Amino acid sequence: MLQTRIVPWINYEEFETVYKWLFSDRKTQLDQVKLGIDRVQTWNNRGEIPSSVDMTAAFIEIIIRDEQLGQHMSHKELRLMYAMAIIRFVNGLVDREQKGKFAKSINTLARMMGLPSWFVDLRHASTHERLPSLTVLRDGALQAVGWLHDNYWIHNIKSAEQKQAMQQNPEIKLKLNQYKECRKTYIKEKYTGKKVDPDAYVACIQGLVEIIDDDVIREDIIPLLLGVGGLVPTGKKKRASAEDMTISKGLIELWTPLLQGLDVGFPNFSEEIISAMIAKLDTNYDFEINEILLNPYAAFATKNTEDSTKAPSYLLTITCWLRHFVQEFEGSSKNRTLTHISMDDILEGCLRNPNYYTRSVLQSIVSIDPELGTSIKPFIRYIDQMIMKYIGEKSKTQHIPLHKQEDQALEDELKALETQLVNIKTKPNHVQRKQRKSQVNQDEQDDKMDIDDESVADSAWKLYEDWTPCPIGTLPNGKVPCLDMNILLQGN
Repeated sequence: MLQTRIVPWINYEEFETVYKWLFSDRKTQLDQVKLGIDRVQTWNNRGEIPSSVDMTAAFIEIIIRDEQLGQHMSHKELRLMYAMAIIRFVNGLVDREQKGKFAKSINTLARMMGLPSWFVDLRHASTHERLPSLTVLRDGALQAVGWLHDNYWIHNIKSAEQKQAMQQNPEIKLKLNQYKECRKTYIKEKYTGKKVDPDAYVACIQGLVEIIDDDVIREDIIPLLLGVGGLVPTGKKKRASAEDMTISKGLIELWTPLLQGLDVGFPNFSEEIISAMIAKLDTNYDFEINEILLNPYAAFATKNTEDSTKAPSYLLTITCWLRHFVQEFEGSSKNRTLTHISMDDILEGCLRNPNYYTRSVLQSIVSIDPELGTSIKPFIRYIDQMIMKYIGEKSKTQHIPLHKQEDQALEDELKALETQLVNIKTKPNHVQRKQRKSQVNQDEQDDKMDIDDESVADSAWKLYEDWTPCPIGTLPNGKVPCLDMNILLQGN
């Protein structure tokens, strides 16, 4: 069952408002930032508060205090203030991950949750060793706020599409969340070797199927599934990338039972969701993502798109789901996730919507069905020409030199690069003082790489002429310098 979580804020709108306050420009909107800090204190008075929220407000309050009153405080006061915040920041995050019979090291827990190890080192130095310098602690505080922003706040701030989905049918949203939580619990317990019962998530699927119809699927279920947090994870690290055009096994395991249940209960579901997924990939080449700076802190400036479904990582993940459905045609029809669609359904949708993403799906079809691929390849070449035409137009408007794409030019360039590689390998030393100019192409300018390698006599350390031996810790005149911190601080 979906677990109830008690939070100190009245509703989501209050949580979102405090987020905007905290990350306002502290130079021009300092009053709003202070409102956010005060509201977090109010949440603390109401009851338990997430450590990430508490530490965000604490760090920002310390940063403001340092900027406004830092000149009236000693270095040690500031260092102690920052150090305590960093200690509580790391401890608050790793303590909640400390589970099981045997305690794990802080480094291990930090690595599991994606917290950079140098935060742990900074915490250790602040706790057990000499306090780090003020410069290091200040930078650590800014980096900590950036990490909290990207790993906590962004994941809990809902997009406009998610808000609309919540308002459409809250009961459907609740049922999907119940399924998601139950299925996650089942997968975790299964991989720990426990004997698990699938009845919980199966009951969620049955309960959902009983209260919906074809219209609800079209208007509510599919938009929720294709929203961020559905088939496309909220965390960008869990999505597909251009380097690895696959979706994780865990993501497939999470959603396959629900997709199969809807496919069995509603024969039109498969065609509807495939059409909706391909429609999501209908991105014009000339569209530009409007990015908004969410916060003014230079150390953790993060940009976000207005429409999260236009982000490349979102589109790549949808593409990989389509590729996954295509690859399932290699096996038995009984094992497919969507049984009420054919390869032709996906093929037709991709051909009607030619772009970079559908091209990848067409390539999967070619690899699965070579005979069908023979007739598809001309369309793939047509999409390639569209892409190259777009690049050519952009290169003219933005004055970007376009590399020649003729086969002969590519072959000449490849041969020249191979010759250059052979020459480099045959040289006695990998680093030469000056490399000779190499002719790459008659149409291109000569390339020259100069590596400064002055003689050892010119660049080596030399003994200072008037230097005389003296004990460590003394000046050349033999006197011990004054190490009083107060004198050093007077010059600041």
